[in-house]
Amino acid sequence: MSWAACWTGATASEAHLVKGYLEQRHVPCVLRSDGPSIYPVPAFGFCVLVPDEWLRVAKASLDGRVRAAGRRRKPARVVALDRARRRA
Repeated sequence: MSWAACWTGATASEAHLVKGYLEQRHVPCVLRSDGPSIYPVPAFGFCVLVPDEWLRVAKASLDGRVRAAGRRRKPARVVALDRARRRA
């Protein structure tokens, strides 16, 4: 079985979030550091790897998540409170 990168990022925390998201959807995945291991923070980033047969499913799931996050953002609005009504 060979593994392919479905996501690449700069920090370990981002990579763990993506890995957790995929694991919740029962997609097998592992993390790989692209940088040298002697440094506390790799200079080249992290990859989330999935088996080749799962690559299309993982990318579709991640792409859907990004599109859904963009749609959910609504502009903030100011709501006036009626203080007289609250006291009653």
